[in-house]
Amino acid sequence: MGRFVILNGLLLGIIGAASAQMLAQGDRPEFPQHPNEGCTPGKQVSGACPVRMECFADDNFPNGGRCDCNPLWFKIPKKLPFDDLEWDDGFTTSDCGNQHMSRFIVAMYFMVSIVLTLGFVYTDVCVIRELFRVKALKWNATTYSLFFMLWAGVSLVFVNLIYLLNTWDADKNEYWYISRTVLFTYGLMPPDVIVDFEIGVTWIDLYDRTNKMSKSSSRSLKILRYTLRTIAFMMTFGYMIWIGLGGLINMLVSALMPSVVGMFFVAIGGKLITKTLCPDKKDVANPNWKVAEAIRRAVKHAVGAKFLEIVSLVGMGVTGRHPQLGYMYGYFNAMFFFVYIFRLWGWLHYLIYGSRKHLKRYSTENASAYFGFSTIGLNKTLTTASSRMSTMSTRSSAAPSTMERD
Repeated sequence: MGRFVILNGLLLGIIGAASAQMLAQGDRPEFPQHPNEGCTPGKQVSGACPVRMECFADDNFPNGGRCDCNPLWFKIPKKLPFDDLEWDDGFTTSDCGNQHMSRFIVAMYFMVSIVLTLGFVYTDVCVIRELFRVKALKWNATTYSLFFMLWAGVSLVFVNLIYLLNTWDADKNEYWYISRTVLFTYGLMPPDVIVDFEIGVTWIDLYDRTNKMSKSSSRSLKILRYTLRTIAFMMTFGYMIWIGLGGLINMLVSALMPSVVGMFFVAIGGKLITKTLCPDKKDVANPNWKVAEAIRRAVKHAVGAKFLEIVSLVGMGVTGRHPQLGYMYGYFNAMFFFVYIFRLWGWLHYLIYGSRKHLKRYSTENASAYFGFSTIGLNKTLTTASSRMSTMSTRSSAAPSTMERD
């Protein structure tokens, strides 16, 4: 199974590299191409329109669309000058103005998201290095989750940076904006599916360790592990095939699939495992109460983030390329990436708790120094205090859990 997961990652990387080469495009035109015929709406990026402009549906043109200011970058049409000339130079980028307040708000969102994501990547790497140092880094679901989340975190840093640069008009030809589709398709969405199902596999492993299973039951759990990973593999490639058909709506609908499926899978799976380990959440005397509470907290964060991801994607689908509501697209876009990193933080916090016996070098019983930037040594007191506040609900005089006794 370890080779299967590694092969999945290598295949995604090869496909992503090949797609990056195919998506390389030249400079955008200075003026709309074929202004009398219009452009074809629905593409992820319309090559027929100038920089900072996109193709909007308009039945008055033969091709079904017209070039207008791109609301993703909060561009709005300026008041057009009328100089009584018989020929005009055409509607182009210079005719678009800025919504300065919206640009400032969204830019701050992306800047904060970059800082949070860099902290996540650093923390994830520290955890992997420490597990490797103490020889606890085995090819299991926890390790797969850490590496796939690292893959997603690094991709998210670059995606946020691309959107930030374009919000500030720093990507002059929108080359990086066009290329960001590769990061989104092969860097963000595959781990979105794989990590949720690998977390489910950790729950199966947990159930297997805390119960004395017969041979037939152990065989059933092994089949269930393979089934979950196969579903994740099929969903990942199904997503990439569907998005390869082209179009902004295809991209958004494809991104909805892992969010919707992941939300229900995590909610149902988390409920089942916590009910199995500790049916009564108030029963602090139960030896598995701490573990069950850690899972409940992680599931709550993941389901909440998944729900906001769905709201963001639906919002982008409704407002994308809409001449009146298009200005809201940028806000939904920023919210999607913002909640994405918060979901990764929640899963990482859970994995750190599950590996706490191997991370004693940087943690205590009640708080982990990995959660945040505290491993750098900066602002450690504040971060540790914050971590302790977040884990106050798990403090009790409960007996060691079955996992801890193992």
